[in-house]
Amino acid sequence: MSVADIFDRVASRYDSVGVDFFTPLAAALIAAAAPKPGEHVLDAGCGRGAALLASAEAVGPTGHVTGIDFAPGMVSRTAAATAGLPQVTVQWGDAQAPDFPTASFDLVTAALVLFFLPDPPAALRNHRALLRPGGRLAFSSFAAHDPRYPATLRLLSSFAPAPPERPSLHAMFNSPETLREATTAAGFAHTETTEVSVESTFTDATQLVRWIGSHMGSQVIESIPESQRPEATAAVSTSHEWPMTLTTRVNLTVASMTTPVS
Repeated sequence: MSVADIFDRVASRYDSVGVDFFTPLAAALIAAAAPKPGEHVLDAGCGRGAALLASAEAVGPTGHVTGIDFAPGMVSRTAAATAGLPQVTVQWGDAQAPDFPTASFDLVTAALVLFFLPDPPAALRNHRALLRPGGRLAFSSFAAHDPRYPATLRLLSSFAPAPPERPSLHAMFNSPETLREATTAAGFAHTETTEVSVESTFTDATQLVRWIGSHMGSQVIESIPESQRPEATAAVSTSHEWPMTLTTRVNLTVASMTTPVS
């Protein structure tokens, strides 16, 4: 199953199980990108619109934000949710190679998206081509998961006859230094990467398993036979103390076409 298929299947429950994660991280990314009133923004891989809505508020009625996503379910739901915002357009599109004329945008954002793409360095070059002079690219990527999160995935996977393989990330996501090297190679003049943390609190194992099943982790949940999912959830329940708060560290990278004047 492709990444687009997975996100299409979870679109109805994505970022909607009562857990703070995607929205605060998207808000932090947009704060770092600092969209200005009147600017034109492309949100690549917009999902259910966390970063898109934050950008729309920043650019105001004189600006415009275009959101694209490869999952039709995300597109239809986010388009419906933003129908009352004239400065927002949501449409199907490929974050790897967005189909827009060169120099169309002042800012391109990609919130926890680039590492899913088949060729992240090529995506950086494609995104740069869409920027106007002085434009910038802002994207987020994981710095470190709370150790209890991969431990929970391993525990759940033990109930699956054929658990999915954990995908390996491109080397550009290894560190702030490799992120800077990648953006420089893509033609950006200046890059700043900052690390932020988000705390996500889960009342019990049922909520944690529901949350895992609401994003890319759903492939783990769906690999467990339905008859064994209660037992798998019970195992998660006994393996942690509740409520449980997971701390996730994320890198926010802003790459600019020009070097700021000091």
